[in-house]
Amino acid sequence: MKTATGTTWESGTINGMLCNEKYKGDFHLQKYYTPENKRNHTRKNNGEVQSYYISENHELIVWPEVWEKVQEVREQRKRDRNIGQDSTMKFQNRYPLSGMLICPYCGKTLRRRQVYKKKIQWLCSTYIEKGVKACKGIRIDDAELQGLNITEQTVIEEVVKNGKKHYCYTRKADFDCGIRNSTVSAEIEDGSILPSVNRPRRTVIKL
Repeated sequence: MKTATGTTWESGTINGMLCNEKYKGDFHLQKYYTPENKRNHTRKNNGEVQSYYISENHELIVWPEVWEKVQEVREQRKRDRNIGQDSTMKFQNRYPLSGMLICPYCGKTLRRRQVYKKKIQWLCSTYIEKGVKACKGIRIDDAELQGLNITEQTVIEEVVKNGKKHYCYTRKADFDCGIRNSTVSAEIEDGSILPSVNRPRRTVIKL
């Protein structure tokens, strides 16, 4: 079978089609970007600039369930060939905290992103790729993480104290066991550090 232009199909072309979210009606803006002072060059966006994922952007060609099943098969084949392509492996060497910060809602890693006015934040990878319908996600300024001694995968949660947002940090191994052993980095108004919390984690489902 020939392509629309009469040429033969290449494996790279087919692979690009299989992982293109446009076929299921979604659109990932700024998947690639043009570096400054390199007008004729494009690079894959691995967090250098802000990107956006739009669900149900246009009429679909493939049902989302079929598209997702294809992704599962592709990932399984990568694992069978011992190719690490999940978010932890893919980005673990890019920045010191790559692969170390975990979203408390979906369990995926956070990715480093440059947002408004070149501020650097870490955002849930599921939220980045699939939007708020898949995970409401969590984000934290890179400045909040400076000076913290994070040496293993750590779950980051938001804590509101006296109307102000702070963050607590729990080792993923403890979090998975239902333990929340939090260390809050920010100070409250009187200058004291918020106390540590050690209690079972609860899951709330709105019916």
